[in-house]
Amino acid sequence: MTTTRRRTAVTAAVAGLTGACLGIGGVSLALWSDSAELGGTVAAGYQSFAVGTPGAADPAPTGTAVHTVGPREATRLVRDGELAVAVEVDSLSQGNKGLRYVVTPPESWGSGVLGSADIALFRVDSPRECRIQELTPESVPEPSGYESTPVPATYSESTEPVREYWCLYAAYDGAPEVGEYANTATVTARPPAGADVEAKDTWGATVVARLDPAAEPVHTITFTSTTFRPGEQP
Repeated sequence: MTTTRRRTAVTAAVAGLTGACLGIGGVSLALWSDSAELGGTVAAGYQSFAVGTPGAADPAPTGTAVHTVGPREATRLVRDGELAVAVEVDSLSQGNKGLRYVVTPPESWGSGVLGSADIALFRVDSPRECRIQELTPESVPEPSGYESTPVPATYSESTEPVREYWCLYAAYDGAPEVGEYANTATVTARPPAGADVEAKDTWGATVVARLDPAAEPVHTITFTSTTFRPGEQP
């Protein structure tokens, strides 16, 4: 009598984001590891996302970061008539996970100084391209979208983040007009002899809003990153 035994073993293990962030060189790195024997994909690596002033981007372990502008920038805008603020975005994703992010400007710039300016937010190749010496309202490019995929979903062991830059440019030609003012003065004089003499003078002025840069609210530009696997839409 023959006995045949068949054994089938299928193993699959998935370990997600560890939740532990390691501070390495000022960059917050999140460790992740995936394995699936049947799928033939084994990957492990670090992931990081940082946003901020060029050369001093702040780590965003949750994948979401904000960059703010407010009274300080409004004061510069009123003083100079122009404002250019560069923002650095550092992205790193090892293994075979890609990384993309979306930029969300404020829904409204309000009714203060920035709300009265012409504002554009766009990608630049370097911080040098985001200076008022390099920009004019006519040279500012049209926005081509508020998202980027700096890291594709191809296997990588790189420890250097992909560095990108955004530029916030504003042009301000004064407070908005809110009305007009006109007045007429009449003066009548009676000489010792003869008819009365009358003179009139009219003057007017444009009334503009009174905007205080120190009272400018804080405006938030949000950067939100997500990761994706090979074959998934970024």
